[in-house]
Amino acid sequence: MNTATKVVLVLGAIFLIGGIAMFAVGVGSVSNLEEADFPFDIENQTSGTIMIDDKDGLGDIGITFWVEGTYEDSDNNGIWDVCENIQITITDVPEINKEWDYAENYDGDFYFEVVHNHSGGGESDCSDDAQNKELGRSADGFVKIGRACYACYAGNVSFESSQPVWVTYDDPIIEEIMDEVVGIFAGFGLGFIGTCCGVIFLIIGLIMALTMKGGGQQQMMYMPPADNMMIAQQPTVQPTTTHMSQPDFGQPPQGGL
Repeated sequence: MNTATKVVLVLGAIFLIGGIAMFAVGVGSVSNLEEADFPFDIENQTSGTIMIDDKDGLGDIGITFWVEGTYEDSDNNGIWDVCENIQITITDVPEINKEWDYAENYDGDFYFEVVHNHSGGGESDCSDDAQNKELGRSADGFVKIGRACYACYAGNVSFESSQPVWVTYDDPIIEEIMDEVVGIFAGFGLGFIGTCCGVIFLIIGLIMALTMKGGGQQQMMYMPPADNMMIAQQPTVQPTTTHMSQPDFGQPPQGGL
């Protein structure tokens, strides 16, 4: 296996492991969001004050009131019992942003609300509708009964209640939830990208490993330069000398038949 193939396979493994890790981060964020325990700003009190921050200067959603109990209508009058047995008065409230829908109607005061628009008519009330239940804290024994300081600018909101209540400042909770949602999308998004890249690199690496020869040394023929080539000596041909005597025509041949 040559170096290029090894590099591609290693990159594929890194991307794949990173993608799986980011998926785990996304799953962990979902788990944290589901198990998040947002604390109450005021607990078991009949009066109190909460400071509204209003970071963007456009008004805040406000505060939510909770009581211990369940959603029941024992007298069948169409209203949850937990809403009938309590009276809450807002004694101090900041200015409100009147450009918000319904802001002038509420004017920062307390109003009963369990689930806004629970039947599709834009209502906020305590009617004993099966869809009008806020069960986010029911496991801890708390149910939502209403809200106050809707569309409030920065300042203090104070209240008095005929029964002990628990109060949450909603805007910081919403910000924290949004941060968790961003973490979820980031985790799953990066996990998906990393996993896809890892798989692609691994496939390319496997193809390279199967199709490319790695590490084999190829034989090379050495050709010496032309000026270093040996010149074969050609044999020298020597002329052959034949010794022959010249005929003597002055003397007759001797002997006879």
